[in-house]
Amino acid sequence: MMMSMGDLKRRANPGGVALLITTFNWPEALAAVLLSVRNQTVLPDEILIADDGSYSATAALLTELSSQLQLTIRHVWQPNRGFRAARARNLAIKKTDCRYLIMIDGDCLIPPTFIENHLKLRKKQKMVSGGRYLVGQQHTDEILKSALGASVSFSEFKFWSVPLGSFIRDLRPSAWSQVRTCNFAVHRDEILSVGGFDESYQGWGFEDSDLVLKLLGHGISIRSGRLSVCVKHLHHPPSDRASVEQNTARLNTMIEKVTRSKTPASNGGHF
Repeated sequence: MMMSMGDLKRRANPGGVALLITTFNWPEALAAVLLSVRNQTVLPDEILIADDGSYSATAALLTELSSQLQLTIRHVWQPNRGFRAARARNLAIKKTDCRYLIMIDGDCLIPPTFIENHLKLRKKQKMVSGGRYLVGQQHTDEILKSALGASVSFSEFKFWSVPLGSFIRDLRPSAWSQVRTCNFAVHRDEILSVGGFDESYQGWGFEDSDLVLKLLGHGISIRSGRLSVCVKHLHHPPSDRASVEQNTARLNTMIEKVTRSKTPASNGGHF
């Protein structure tokens, strides 16, 4: 029997690695993201689509691409009741047995060595915070029109792979304000140990910072993935900020809670 390209590529085992992708009603961007996943030097063992209530076009796309691209895709959908990314991610996390989770958003393309480099940075008691390269509207349109992003280049400086070593990457272990879950990795048992994302964060804003603070409070420090793992973040209109004030109040409560257990405390998202 002839082997497929998926068989020929190295998988991320042992223990299993899941790539968790959040999405909401932008199947064109998600298709381009999944094509960039297919081009990885090391494939994830499973792709989790954390869907915050998309229409049926997303499900149809995933059915088509899972066969076409020979990727193992699990579509975890919840009804559209507003921005509930925290709950969408939690549902996806509960559906996998993979021991390591790499998270990106459904508008973030990844360079070919993204998974491979993330795994090189993996370590217990460490969460990995990667970088992002923001793409303008014109370039975004070009990417989405060019055969689902087939010709995307990752030549920009942020996509260079520089062997900085663990000493430099671990220099700012509590710099929580620099972490975004559009490029983030953590062991599954460690995220479960803090109860996952706080689902009381509804509407845009700060559910990712809250999670990072909880992890810090449980002794899991931040490792920088800059100049090793970076995503190409497609342009989109700003999200509705109606819940920012409410979510900021929740975040401030968490900051105070964690700060009490860390001495000394300082401004700017560093303990």
